Amino acid sequence: MTVRWGLGEPDVELILQEHALPAGKMEDVISVSLSSGLKETKWIRAADLLPGTPSIVRRATIQVDNGPILALWQPGDDPVEAPSGTAFRIAAGARLQVRIEYKKRWEDEQETLSDRSRVGLYFTEEPLSGKEIRTFIVNGSEFIRDAPSRTFGGTLPEAGRVLSVRPSLDQPYRSMQIYAVVPSGRRVPLLKLRAPRPEWSRRYWLAEPVELPTGTKIEVATSPLDSGQQPNHASSGPLQVALDIVTQ
Repeated sequence: MTVRWGLGEPDVELILQEHALPAGKMEDVISVSLSSGLKETKWIRAADLLPGTPSIVRRATIQVDNGPILALWQPGDDPVEAPSGTAFRIAAGARLQVRIEYKKRWEDEQETLSDRSRVGLYFTEEPLSGKEIRTFIVNGSEFIRDAPSRTFGGTLPEAGRVLSVRPSLDQPYRSMQIYAVVPSGRRVPLLKLRAPRPEWSRRYWLAEPVELPTGTKIEVATSPLDSGQQPNHASSGPLQVALDIVTQ
């Protein structure tokens, strides 16, 4: 089966070095620093991954080095462009960080399988506002309230339009609810997740951007699973929620 780019041929195609899973090794994770090769500042409407061996590529993250996450890739997902009038800014000479999670099918355990994935970047015009998509992160290292609902949050330093929400989990949870609490006290729901699945950690583009004033508090309520209910899939990384925002 021929694998094709979901958004057509990209403006820039970057090829990673070949990576092999030898016989007897079922899983692996790599993180690669990759030159963008850009000679001038560009605006990115989308990024995508084209796996060389789709059967073993399970997840990928494409990020500007010390900058925004351009794409969270999972098999079967169509690449999504940033909303009209918004884009990610990538400077000339910038490097990308590409993280890929590999896992073989059980029947391939004793086979050596290699992958040489490619990253595609799709350009757009500079937004009329001249503003880029920025990231605001709410960390779950300290909880405002604890069990049975563990709640954490943070305050937006300036007004902006929330375009998407990206949760990252340190373990599976029964549920997660993310609200924006504006200075008047009104609670604006941003994302609700129920029934733990590995697919929770992805970017959720909002159907309509949400305008939030300065001083808005982001509140995240999580319900942990009982120890006996832990699913077989593992979660990695810190507990946090990232908001992709265009500031006013």
